[in-house]
Amino acid sequence: MSAFISFIEEAVLNENFSGYRGGRVEVYRDVDKYACEEIRFFTKDPAISDFRQQWDMRRVTEKQLIFIRSEIKARFHDNVT
Repeated sequence: MSAFISFIEEAVLNENFSGYRGGRVEVYRDVDKYACEEIRFFTKDPAISDFRQQWDMRRVTEKQLIFIRSEIKARFHDNVT
């Protein structure tokens, strides 16, 4: 099954996280009226811009969606406390 994905960036207002970018990737499958999944990102890595440009507003296969989830988890989901 394919899905349409859209990156939504959210404001990071906490000054302790200055320089971070956060948001979600909304996943819409053909049968869904609303997003069926949100893949969260929170990172200082500037490569998120290129990654977003490559994938934003695209229809992806299940295999590509698995890759996107994996990359975001590994590269663009900083663990902060």
